[in-house]
Amino acid sequence: MLAQLSVLAAEGSSSINPVVPDNKGELFWGAVFFFLLWILMRYVCLPPLMRIRAQRDAQVQSDLEAAETASTQAEQVRRDYDATLAEARGEASRVLEEARATAEQRRSQQVAAVETELAAERQDAMAELDRQRAAALGELTGDVAELAVAAASKVVQAPLDPAAHRGTVDDYVNRSGGQR
Repeated sequence: MLAQLSVLAAEGSSSINPVVPDNKGELFWGAVFFFLLWILMRYVCLPPLMRIRAQRDAQVQSDLEAAETASTQAEQVRRDYDATLAEARGEASRVLEEARATAEQRRSQQVAAVETELAAERQDAMAELDRQRAAALGELTGDVAELAVAAASKVVQAPLDPAAHRGTVDDYVNRSGGQR
């Protein structure tokens, strides 16, 4: 190809400009068709394209506004959800505190009832103990009196009457038993 170009260059020593046409008619018709094409583009083809572009810009703008509205609504829904959640947590906390207070009150009532019952049982047990002590002392009084009179008769080496000295021994046992 380079060889052909050099042959053509050698043949035509006149300088021909491939960009500028060589005759005037070609220039005239080129200009006429250029302006006709410009008019066709400007008044026939370009307006629908501009309308489509304007519609697309309007659609983009409406989509952006819809997205902004949706974002605002989503933010409002999130705030409402957070508020509802906080309210539910507060309510749960309040219910929990009420349950704790109720449980504590019931526990206190039950403890008081059990303590009252224990005090009554303790009092009954003490009364029963006092009755049993009195019964035991009553039984022992006779035995102690007989034993004391027998020991005293051994000490004095003379027979003593248990019935005569029983009152003295009973009195001593009652005084010493009451000191406990």
